[in-house]
Amino acid sequence: MCEGGRAAASMARTASASRRQPETTSLAVDEAGGRASRRPRGWKAVGFMIGLYLAIAMALNAFAQPVTNYLIKRYNMKPNAATSVANVFSGTYSFSPVVGAFVADAFCGRFWTLLFGAVAAFVAMVVITLSATIRQLKPPSCSDVARQAGTCAGPSGLHRAVLYIGMALLVVATGGANPTSLPFGADQFDHDDASSGSSSNEADERRRRAEEPAGLKRFYNWYYVVTMMASFMALTFIAYIQDKVSWGLGFGIPTALVAATFAVFLAGTPLYVRVPAEGSIFSSVARVVVASCRKRRLTLPHPRDARQQEAVLYNPPVVVAAGTGTSRVFKLPLTLQLSFLNKAAIVTADADEIRPDGSPARPWSLCSVQQVEEVKCLVKIVPVWISGVMWFISVAELTNYTFLQALTMDLHMGRSFTIPPVSIAAIFNLAIVLFVPVYDLLVARAAQRVTGVEGGITVLQRQGVGVAISGLALVVAAVVERRRRASALDNGGTSPMSVFVLAPQLAVMGVSAAFNMIGQMEFYNTEFPDQMRTLANAAFYCAQGASSYLATAVVNVVNARTRRRGGGQGWVAEDINAGKLDHFYYAMAVFAAINFVYFLVCSYFYRYKGEPEVAAEDSPPATPEAVLLKH
Repeated sequence: MCEGGRAAASMARTASASRRQPETTSLAVDEAGGRASRRPRGWKAVGFMIGLYLAIAMALNAFAQPVTNYLIKRYNMKPNAATSVANVFSGTYSFSPVVGAFVADAFCGRFWTLLFGAVAAFVAMVVITLSATIRQLKPPSCSDVARQAGTCAGPSGLHRAVLYIGMALLVVATGGANPTSLPFGADQFDHDDASSGSSSNEADERRRRAEEPAGLKRFYNWYYVVTMMASFMALTFIAYIQDKVSWGLGFGIPTALVAATFAVFLAGTPLYVRVPAEGSIFSSVARVVVASCRKRRLTLPHPRDARQQEAVLYNPPVVVAAGTGTSRVFKLPLTLQLSFLNKAAIVTADADEIRPDGSPARPWSLCSVQQVEEVKCLVKIVPVWISGVMWFISVAELTNYTFLQALTMDLHMGRSFTIPPVSIAAIFNLAIVLFVPVYDLLVARAAQRVTGVEGGITVLQRQGVGVAISGLALVVAAVVERRRRASALDNGGTSPMSVFVLAPQLAVMGVSAAFNMIGQMEFYNTEFPDQMRTLANAAFYCAQGASSYLATAVVNVVNARTRRRGGGQGWVAEDINAGKLDHFYYAMAVFAAINFVYFLVCSYFYRYKGEPEVAAEDSPPATPEAVLLKH
């Protein structure tokens, strides 16, 4: 599987101990290390893979969304036991993309990791479908009355083994497919068609961001539309089959879809650009930290002029291993942010510090400017990533308790048709699916004519708009909840209000996601070091995973404080009619406002990757308005 990883490791050894810094080119590179003769095919190549993305996302959601309900109803587990299993699965499911991203970037390349993830997804769904269908692989059916009485026969060792094997394979599939699908699709677009050839000078680096192909930016939008469409189908069509027909058929449909789209994906293999694995960057990160600490007592030359400082630091020319062609790693100019790390590139008077071939004799004492700037990229992203986690917490709180609200409302759609309570969350996905094309085709183009920025606004501005709108969604939720709770208390605990009264809060949060979630994806994929683009995508999923745990902590803290003050139930009670969920939503709106202010501060100080320093005497006075407009 890891042919690309072995080739990349060989390339890394040949290129000496210093980090490779190849220039960009309009030619693709295959995973065997050779120069490919074809240019990226863009949408023509993506057309073969987009169906697989949709099928895998649908399969994962078809199991992950109703997993607790499935364990209780089909495996006769106690609610607490089912919740514990679901939490363990959810945690490993959310963080597995980190492992997959590391494997893809360091050893196997994105294509082979994605291929392995797709195979694992198919096998996992086959196992889960069989466990829900074959009588010997599942506990006997149990009525709701027996379940409430606690007399249902629980799962045997064999039943648990088959179930857990299927769940483990889904975790592997998530680790392989989720972090690689977006960056592998992005590889199919020419990242440098506006400035092909060398981009080692600062002018080219500055132009690279401004001239990012429109097709690539559009791909980020439509990729997320596809994943949201898959979630929407899992929450509606598939959920209805699971609830009203059978679990086996509900799992079997996405399984068959994965098999069909996988065949289409393989048919497009000759068109794909396969960027080779670059080897692990983590050793390079560690070297920069160690070298800067070792040289902490040295003084940086020209501390206020990045260009003069870069001229005297260790900044070797681009080195490309013989016969490997090039990869898509851009040479970064020196910046003065986090200047302590610049000390790692100071060349001392030691004559033996640099070998005759230009490589450092002691890589843990001397690092290149490129290595230093790559570490800065990672450090600078962390504050923005934290804001992303805070935004995901707001989304998690609203969607979780919208489901609990739905359980107490009228689920009819028409006179006789009722929807599963979980399906109300599909409005969130539908809002994204409907809004993104409108934004991409109308709003972004109109904004681009005003701002001159590709896509209308920058990725940081896009995230900021999403954070602001999330606060509005929570206010809408609070207003609706106040009406729902009053209605439920007047009618014996069940409100006669239609469940679709909850649609506005989900729709507004969906619009927020169309800005923030897609903005996060694009931000990580463009601001991470180029050879860590797969790990960049994993950072997005890690933010979601972290928010799941932190959302629970937020509820616990709020309940602890409000119980102490009120002397009874907290705002988020087990029975939402007995609590004050509207107050909780208002508190979360304040939380979103705090996140917005925090995000503005992060944006104020953030400098995009590859953006050269401007000398103090050449730059106009920086006002908050100018900085925010720029970012």
